[in-house]
Parts: sequence; structure tokens; C-alpha cells
Amino acid sequence: MGTYKNLIGKDVNFLTTDLDNAQAEGQIWYNSTEGAFKSMIASGAWAASADLTTPTYNAGGAGTQTAGMIFGGRAPPGVLNVTNEYNGTGFTIGGNLNTAKTGLSGAGTVPAGLAFGGATSPTAFVNESEEYNGTAWTEGNNLNTARATMGEAGTQTAAVAVGGYSNPPATKHDQVEQYNGTSWSETGNDYPGTMYDIQGAGTQTAAVFAGGTPGSPPYAPGLTTEYDGSSFTTAATMGTALYNAGMYGIQTSAMYAGGINGSSTKVATTQKYDGTSWTADSNISSVKAATAAFGSSHPAGLLAGGIPVTSATQEYNFTTTATVGAAWASGGNLGTARNRIGGAGIQSAALAFGGSVSPGGGEPTVTDLSESYNGSAWSEGNNLGTARYGVQGCGTQTAALAVGGVINPNSGAGATRDTEEYNGTSWTAQPDTANNFYLDGVAGIQTAAVTRSGAGGPPGPASNYTEEYNGSSWSANPGTIGTARYSGSFIGTQTAAIYCGGEPPAPANFLSDTYDGSTFSTAPAMVIAFRRGGGAGTQTDALVYMPAPGTAPYNTQHYDGTSWVTNASIATLRNSISASGTSTAALGAGGGGSPNVQNATEEYTGATTTPNIKTITTS
Repeated sequence: MGTYKNLIGKDVNFLTTDLDNAQAEGQIWYNSTEGAFKSMIASGAWAASADLTTPTYNAGGAGTQTAGMIFGGRAPPGVLNVTNEYNGTGFTIGGNLNTAKTGLSGAGTVPAGLAFGGATSPTAFVNESEEYNGTAWTEGNNLNTARATMGEAGTQTAAVAVGGYSNPPATKHDQVEQYNGTSWSETGNDYPGTMYDIQGAGTQTAAVFAGGTPGSPPYAPGLTTEYDGSSFTTAATMGTALYNAGMYGIQTSAMYAGGINGSSTKVATTQKYDGTSWTADSNISSVKAATAAFGSSHPAGLLAGGIPVTSATQEYNFTTTATVGAAWASGGNLGTARNRIGGAGIQSAALAFGGSVSPGGGEPTVTDLSESYNGSAWSEGNNLGTARYGVQGCGTQTAALAVGGVINPNSGAGATRDTEEYNGTSWTAQPDTANNFYLDGVAGIQTAAVTRSGAGGPPGPASNYTEEYNGSSWSANPGTIGTARYSGSFIGTQTAAIYCGGEPPAPANFLSDTYDGSTFSTAPAMVIAFRRGGGAGTQTDALVYMPAPGTAPYNTQHYDGTSWVTNASIATLRNSISASGTSTAALGAGGGGSPNVQNATEEYTGATTTPNIKTITTS
């Protein structure tokens, strides 16, 4: 019998701590601190990923896990033409489909995708085919038969479509068509079952198709077929017979996730196909059907949208590390519900000050309240010297700066120039800003701050000036932003900041501009409209969240210095919050929305990975 060293090539090491790198995969070591043998192994699991820009179901999908897209679909009350592109981190908006449709099929990659078939309404089915070049969709030659919810596989120049559904009335199909990059042609070799809601993966000459329903008992026969470009071979029946799910991969390494069992029961089941048989894998996070998916093989893919209607996505990875996706979670409530609040500090040591305690529909009632957060609970401290709402802040919990706001909205007075510093115990008045300041961004620290003063007082108008603070006085800076606006977020330092979003409406609420201490430069546009939200991080690693107007999904957006992408959504709709923290540990507290004034706090934690270490036992 061979020894462990002869078999593996390494000794069983005696260590006081666990190994934590990829080279530890497959090794066995003894952790003397815990008195246990350990090993690092690869395993597969789903983890939450960045949200789509809009909820959708019955959409099309194409591409790989790091360069994929989701397009079309349905989100009540109508069908969609939007394309969501994924770069491995988050989603951006690509070119719109020429025709909004649901139940469409997808194939290919980014930037060489194909969308075909679908429906523009419950009774209007289309045979359209569109090609994507990474920027725009262009009309191609049509399918021979208009239908939706087909099985699909292949590339932009070599695709295959099988089965599907159309009217009149409730027509199920077994036709098979192939695309050669120019036109579709029927193969004359029908699919083995007349059904729809089939899923497919692979290429035109090496595909696997699974699931599907004839629309009557048995609703889910669990049919699996392999296709070689001309004929079908019946393969192993699915472990759990399903239809209307998400599927990605290749003929010998495919994943099928979620779906419907029987007539209507949605499941969270995941099944892996290896070219011979099906085996159960880790379940997705919740029961789901009508999802879209993309991925190059079983170990790496993404599942998006679905019913229940959602913008949520999940990624599957088979690695030696365990991934926990970025997410928002509830924290301790503010002592007093209010909105249009100033904020400063970090997630575990934050400040929230000023604001309005009025419900919507009336004149705001300003407050001077100031509260501190310790990472779990808020406690009331000494109040601001001047009660106001729309106040902005920066700095730390023990060295904060509060700037501007509105003191007496009922008098018709505009914004104030008031500045106050906080030392961890009390607030002290400082020299005023040169211009009135309201609901706009402040970046930096207590002794080196910059304001992008965009509004002279409710409701504006938008203006365009910048001031800098040195810890004792304000001075005007000649730098002006390209588009005058207010109600954006200013993130970063006095010499390296980014100003995000704002109002008046579009396109102002999509804009972002960087600041280098003297001038502004145009930065990439945001993915989703943003104003009166929170911001955290740095100029090249920024997070914005809880914007107005807020419609689901309540997206967070991240900027990496090059582009904006979506991130995890907040749980509760609101805006004009107290914001603080970093791009991986942010905080949002209070705010307005529904209900009008809130005391809820949400904490953001960025995605994390940890080694997948297992304790070896004898059982």
C-alpha cells in the first residue's frame, strides 16, 4: 500500500493554523491548536450576485460567467426590450432589443449574441431574429415558425431552436430550425417531443436539451436529448422532471436550476448533467421558475430574474473557496425617525444629524438631533447648534463636519451657510460657506473638505460652484462641473472625489464627474438614475445607494474607477438618508419613502471569499 506522501507527493504537515491558499487544495494537515486533521477541497455552491437593472422573467440569456447578458423578458405590466450586460462583477445597460418581447431564446456570446422568437403579448408570437455586436441589436432573417419558450443552443453564426409554443390556440411545436449566421432553415428532423419551456446548452453540433412540458399530464416528462447537428438521441431522464428553468453549459457539463414540477410547483432544485447522467447539486436560494441563465460549463454560471418576479441573480462556482455575495442587512433603528439627514463616519462608528421629522404632505419640521452608532445600536448625543434638514456631512464619528441645510422652510427662506464641527462630544459653530448650501455633497474630512454646492435652497435652482474647507475657513474654487445640478453625492477626498447623479431629471441623474482638487472631469454615466441617495468609498471605489425616485429594484451601484455596475439591492425603499462607511462596509439610516419618514438602518457588506476547509472525521 502506498503512503500519503507517495500518493500525493507531500507530507502531512503539523501546523498551528490552517492553510489558506490555493496550493492547499487536496492536502491534509494536522491543526495542533484544534487537535484535528484538515483538508481544503473544491466544492460547488450558489451565492447571491449583483442585481439586474430591472426585474424580469422569461428573458433570454447568452455568454459566459464573466461576459454574459440577459435581455428582454417580462416585468408587469409589460414586456421589456432592455439588455443587461454582466462583466463578472455587476450589470450595465447595453443596447435595447428592436422589439420588446418575452419568452425569447438566446445564444452566442458578448459581443456576438443572438435573440430569436418570443411573444410581444400573451397572444402575439413573433419569428424575429436579432444579432448583437456588443453595442446594438440589428434585425436578421426570421425563423420559419413564430413561437416562444423554445430550447436553444449554439452561437451567433450556428444556432439551433427546438419546440416552443404559439397561438392559435395553445399550439405546441416539435419543429427544429438551424441558423447559419444568415438565415434559419428547418432541418426536417423533429424534436422527440411536442412541447415548450425546454432548456438547452452547448453548440449546434453538440447540444443537450432538457425538461419541457406538453402542457398536459404528465406535465414534466423529464426528457433529455443530445443533438449532433442532425439527429437527436434520447439520454438519461432527469433526476427531477422539470420545465421552465434556467440552463447553461455544454453537452458534457451542463447545469439545470429551478423550474416547475407537475402543473405549477416551483422548486429550488439544481441538477448537473455530465454527458451521461444527472446528479443533484447545491440548491438555489429559493424556489424559482422562468429564469434566464448563461455560463460556459457546469462549474461557472449565473441565474437571473424569474418568478416570483425579481431582479436578483445567483452565481454558481466550483472552487476551493466559499463565496458570500454582497448584501444589505438590518441594523439597529435610529432613536428618532427622520429624513434628509446628514451622516459621517464608518459602519461601526457613525453619526446621523439633523433632518426632518415630518411625515410627507406637509411642510418639513426640522430637528437638531444628533445620534451615534456603534455598529449595533444608536444613542443620542449632544444636538447640533442649529436645527436643519438637507444638511450634509463628512469626516469621522469623533471629527465630523456638518454643512448647509434649510433652517426654517415655513418662512420661505432658502438654504443656510452654517457650518459646524463635532469633536465626539459636542458641535461647535464654524465660519459659514460663501454660498447657501442644500441637499448636496460634501467630500473629505473635517480639516480638508470640499462641497459641490448645487442648490441655493428648495427647490433649487441648480447652480454650479465649489468651495473648499481647511479646518478654519471656506474658500471658493473656480472648478465648475460640466452640467449644473444638485442632490447628488460627493464621495472621496478634497483632492480626489467623484460627484454622482443629481437633479433636475435625466440625463443629470445619470451623470458622474471626478474632481482632482481644482477641476472636474466627465466620468462614465451611471447605470440607474440617482439622486438624494447615499454614498461611501473613494473616487475609484465608490458605492451609491438608496436613491430617489426609488422603484424596485432598489439598486446599489459600484464604481471601480472605470465603469459603474449594479450591486446588491437594499431591502426598504427610501432616500435622503444618513450615509457613511466604505465601499465594502456602508451604512444607510433613516430617510423618506414608504412610509414617509423612517428610522430603519441597513448595513452593507461586500462580497467575501474564504477557504473551503473541512475537518476530516472517521465517520
